[in-house]
Amino acid sequence: MTSPAYTVTGTITDKTGEPLPGVTVRIRRKPKKSAISDVDGNFTQPDVHDNEILLASYLGFKTVKILLADGRERYDIKMEANSSVLDEVVVVGYAVQKKVDLTGAISSIGSDALKDRPLTNATNALAGLASGLSVSNSGGNTPGFESQSILVRGQGTLNNSAPLVVVDGMTGIALSDINPQDIENISVLKDAASSAIYGSRAANGVILVTTRQGAEESPRVTYSGNVSFETVAKRLNLVTDYADFMEIQNAGLIANGQAPRFSQGKIDEWRNDAGRNPTIYPNTDWQDHIYRNPSVVQNHNLSVTGGSKSVRYNISLGYVNNPGMIYYTDYKRYQLRTNLDVTIKPWLTVGTNLFGYIDENNPSSENAAAGGDVIFGSGAFNTVPGMTLYDPATGLYGGIQNPEEENVSNFNPYRRQWFYDTDYPTKTKRSVIKLYAMLQPLKGLTVKGSFSYNYWERNMEHHLTDRDLYRFTFDGPVLIREGVVRTYIRRYNYRNTFRSSELTANYSFNVSRLEASVLAGMSQEYNKYDQDYFIKYDLVDPSLGAIDAGTTNGNITGNYNEWAMRSYFGRVNLNWDDKYLLEANLRADGSSKFAPGKRWGYFPSVSAAWRISEEDFMHGTASWLDQLKIRASYGSLGNNETTSYYMYQSLFATANYILNGNIAGGLAQTVLANPELTWEKTYMTNLGIDYAFLNSRLSGSVDIYNKNTKGILISLPAPLEHGTSTVPNQNAGEVNNKGFEFDIHWNDRIGKVSYDLGFNMGFVTNKVTKFQGDVSSISGVYKTQEGKPINQLYVITVDRIVRDQADLDYVQSLVDRNPDYFATYQRPELGDFLYRDANGDGKLDTADRVEIGHGTLPRLTYGGSLGIRWNNFDFSMLLQGVGNHQVYYNNQAFRFVTVMGQSLNKDITDNAWTPENPYNSKYPVLRNSSNGKNNIASDAFVHNAAYLRCKNIQLGYTIPQEITRKFFVENFKVYASIDNLFTITDFPGLDPEIGATVGYPSVRQYSVGLNISF
Repeated sequence: MTSPAYTVTGTITDKTGEPLPGVTVRIRRKPKKSAISDVDGNFTQPDVHDNEILLASYLGFKTVKILLADGRERYDIKMEANSSVLDEVVVVGYAVQKKVDLTGAISSIGSDALKDRPLTNATNALAGLASGLSVSNSGGNTPGFESQSILVRGQGTLNNSAPLVVVDGMTGIALSDINPQDIENISVLKDAASSAIYGSRAANGVILVTTRQGAEESPRVTYSGNVSFETVAKRLNLVTDYADFMEIQNAGLIANGQAPRFSQGKIDEWRNDAGRNPTIYPNTDWQDHIYRNPSVVQNHNLSVTGGSKSVRYNISLGYVNNPGMIYYTDYKRYQLRTNLDVTIKPWLTVGTNLFGYIDENNPSSENAAAGGDVIFGSGAFNTVPGMTLYDPATGLYGGIQNPEEENVSNFNPYRRQWFYDTDYPTKTKRSVIKLYAMLQPLKGLTVKGSFSYNYWERNMEHHLTDRDLYRFTFDGPVLIREGVVRTYIRRYNYRNTFRSSELTANYSFNVSRLEASVLAGMSQEYNKYDQDYFIKYDLVDPSLGAIDAGTTNGNITGNYNEWAMRSYFGRVNLNWDDKYLLEANLRADGSSKFAPGKRWGYFPSVSAAWRISEEDFMHGTASWLDQLKIRASYGSLGNNETTSYYMYQSLFATANYILNGNIAGGLAQTVLANPELTWEKTYMTNLGIDYAFLNSRLSGSVDIYNKNTKGILISLPAPLEHGTSTVPNQNAGEVNNKGFEFDIHWNDRIGKVSYDLGFNMGFVTNKVTKFQGDVSSISGVYKTQEGKPINQLYVITVDRIVRDQADLDYVQSLVDRNPDYFATYQRPELGDFLYRDANGDGKLDTADRVEIGHGTLPRLTYGGSLGIRWNNFDFSMLLQGVGNHQVYYNNQAFRFVTVMGQSLNKDITDNAWTPENPYNSKYPVLRNSSNGKNNIASDAFVHNAAYLRCKNIQLGYTIPQEITRKFFVENFKVYASIDNLFTITDFPGLDPEIGATVGYPSVRQYSVGLNISF
């Protein structure tokens, strides 16, 4: 019989007798029966019964368990600091391990690092959270088209360097696909020992994601949501005074000896109007027209978690509504995840992971992404301040107001933004299902089998639109361009199907002081990607959406590719007396991408660790040393993500032949075969130390590593006898990465205030050790050569700006010594760059280019965190940055020429050389683009993109339970946060993180949100 209910009270203190506020006190398996200790450490827990277990838990302290008995109503609880923070469980390949038992280099990121942040993309959240993990924005945050890239320990190959992402044991899912609020833990496997169990795709590291699972407790309903107000983090400083703009353009022409474009009469018209008639005499900043101010983003999540001994479940729903910082980039996402475990028998458990989402993008969204032309290319930068883009009084769109101006009306960004009919959104769907069963037929033996099916589809449909454009006069608007286009329906369909099956057996046993486990498994994967495209022109009626509405056939294309892989793997873990740890892994992968005799790759690894702190001779340090472990590992990993087609087979394309004077269709070889192609392999050595001091208040790790990637697929020079067919790649390249990582954490309390500090950093440098001998590969301003970093900058250097007659005399002396000194590059005049004869051969040519920097990726990355809790308040801050990093930045936003019909950067025009400002100028004279002598690739465009950024700062308050329980609410937290609050950098571009890439702007988010649990 259940005992009568009664109320338990008490006081909670630490070992010094200091009261502990904010401790959670609850009844086991009954989360609704919980309380929080007050500022004096007192708690009250009503409605308890004998034989129930009372739990007291607090960050940084060991959880206390008390069996309630004999109707006792008073318990004074003394909590001990958790002296074994490193004993936390970490997810590794196909298993979990205690952190103290790890022999490899693994970083773990908990859900606390992600919660209460206005995240719609999990990739964005990882920057600064783990050493050796580099997250960069490679071109913008267009909703639904985010282009973040992740690297683990730098770029180790000339091909795909992305890490393998595994979600709940399933591959083929992008990190950006996952609802950040569903994530329980992220483990980053960085060395060969920890990654080798994944073999062929682990050469670039592995990111393991575990989502929230069900629990043996009564149902708990949780709502988390936030509303964010986004603004552009940094705007360009443009010349928006059109009179000044015309004068600068004239000066650029005159500097070339050309006639000025704009009459003084037109310049005076704009200047005399002084902004009184902004529609007729505009001074437009296009940034005021394409950016929302602010963009209001909604993010809502609802989950139900609970279960019993036999059934455990977690169900979550997510909704994102992001209208986009740029107009016509609106985006919506609907998400569902269900994790279910059912224990049928004590020895049999079955379960499923269901996951899916549906996205809707504005069909014009991709135009605002990297490579699109809403801003650059044919977009807003191709406009001038003398354009009225939109007249709110008439609702009409405009073009150039000055007949003397370049005719750039077509580039009105309102046309580029609204490119396609919004009634046909781009739709993306993903459906993932995993079914599994787990058997435990014998003590210590666990057999698990699973099957996963992952389907992705994107459908794009474009119906071209346009707008009428007008010139506005005092007599009314005048049509200058009719918005008539050739109608069409264009469709793109993309599909990807991935399925995999796995079978693993794990046996754990103890013999004397030896703890051991043996894992064996096999897996098989299949992937197929196909796409098709078709277009029909001249619709019978533009309102018709059926493909048959088109009367003229256009292009029709389609293709698919597929691959399969079979794998066998195993692992042995040995632990002797909690002091000496050994792990060995072996994986064999067979890939259909290689010829039958070259398909199999074998990837072994071994790692060992010594827990010195557990030795008898270290017992004297027990009062201050909690953990000291030395780790070492060596292993090999593979990479088959080097090609999208079967290079061991020849490729053919349709071609026409002349046979007997007649044209006959046939095939022609376009790519030669290389049946000797095989795996790209990485060999890595890692040495590390894990430590914890002072009751684990101070903890961290240090790692150094050496990583060699061999057999990289590259294209080597071939004799002309091979003809016009493309020469196949060969396993001929090698790259070396060396680096170190450092993590340190401190957590403590002062009175009623608990706090934690964290810092991590990673440094990596790469070098191409084998490529094409003395032959380099030069692509634009980037050079790859043996003995140098990948994609090192390769540009000419600036000696000086020719500022006065003394500099002109020096230029003349160079010509006197060698009349052909300027045969390759133009001779400078006043205000021009004089380039440096870097090799000292007495002439200026392309041989004077020099190598600058260490490639396109930063070598040093770092992150820091701060957390403070006092009573029911909590505060956190996350900082992230990169060290010295040279970036080439030369585009429409930053150049040393003027271009007719295009915007001007005021930071450059105000600091360019002029006869009136010969000595304080930073930049050369601005010539019209018909003479680009000052705009050639040089170190004048090389900038340090180092930065320190406040990724997130947050303040939250949890309402006391004695208040919330009156409304049947167990937990109620409100918070405010700011993302990208500030960035400290000398980089002149929009965002040092994206460097020279341009597209969707970096945004600053001001958010308010709440978390409620019932």
